[in-house]
Amino acid sequence: MMDSQVLTIELDDEQFEAVLGDNLLSSLLSQGADVRYGCRAGACGACRLYDASNCESILSCQTSVASAMSLTRQTPAVSSSFSVLNPICLNESAIELTLLGPSDDSFGDRVSVGFPASKSSSVFIDEHAHFHECMALNPAGAPLKVVLHKAQLCDKDWLRALALSSDDKVDIKLSTGMRKGRLLFEMDIADAPVVVISSPDNAIYASYWRETLLDYTPMFLGHFALYANNDLTLSLADDALITFLQEALASSGGASLQLIYHGQNVSAKDWSLLLRPLRIHPNQLHFVR
Repeated sequence: MMDSQVLTIELDDEQFEAVLGDNLLSSLLSQGADVRYGCRAGACGACRLYDASNCESILSCQTSVASAMSLTRQTPAVSSSFSVLNPICLNESAIELTLLGPSDDSFGDRVSVGFPASKSSSVFIDEHAHFHECMALNPAGAPLKVVLHKAQLCDKDWLRALALSSDDKVDIKLSTGMRKGRLLFEMDIADAPVVVISSPDNAIYASYWRETLLDYTPMFLGHFALYANNDLTLSLADDALITFLQEALASSGGASLQLIYHGQNVSAKDWSLLLRPLRIHPNQLHFVR
């Protein structure tokens, strides 16, 4: 029998190996690559990478290795300078920024925030700056709103974030070639009973979900944050979560309860094990990274 063919996978500045036919995400994770993932079923988009070899965006959980690959975590985007309208410290580890600039992004779209090398230049883009991906939290047509998390920034950038004041500038990378503001529309949950379940690091978004969903459906039935745990799948067995879902089902009036999971690292299979006894069909669950 011939030896399995080993191929080189370049991911930003790192190199990994994969066997021909391997699942790309599984192969990268097994070698310690820092790749986000969520449902592992192609639904949430958390594991999206950009294949520079073929100039296309791919879902690594749905990709079989067929050749050597050159990948990056950053999808093509255009950079613009935005003005800070109103920085608010939400707590000791999170800052809300309202930003004014050329953006048509709205709730659920992804943008990346970076800091100019110098405050004296409002348009200078530091090519070596770290850009931090964020979720747009504003309604369509409103100024861009994002939250920066201390845990996701290097110390230098967190200090820069703390020092921001009105009229300061930040650099924003906006995705190109993608339809904007489609998150809730594609879920098809208008007027349906809805609950949001968040991973611990996304619990801070509870008020943003509530405000957005109440404009979309009169039956927003609440938000639940999973408890912090190294293995989030264990959080699914929490009696409090099961009680929360049972109460939401009772309040839904017989309509199909829709669940939004805002987080990562819990697969569709793990969710299915929780939802089956509650008679909640997998197509009622929506993943948001």
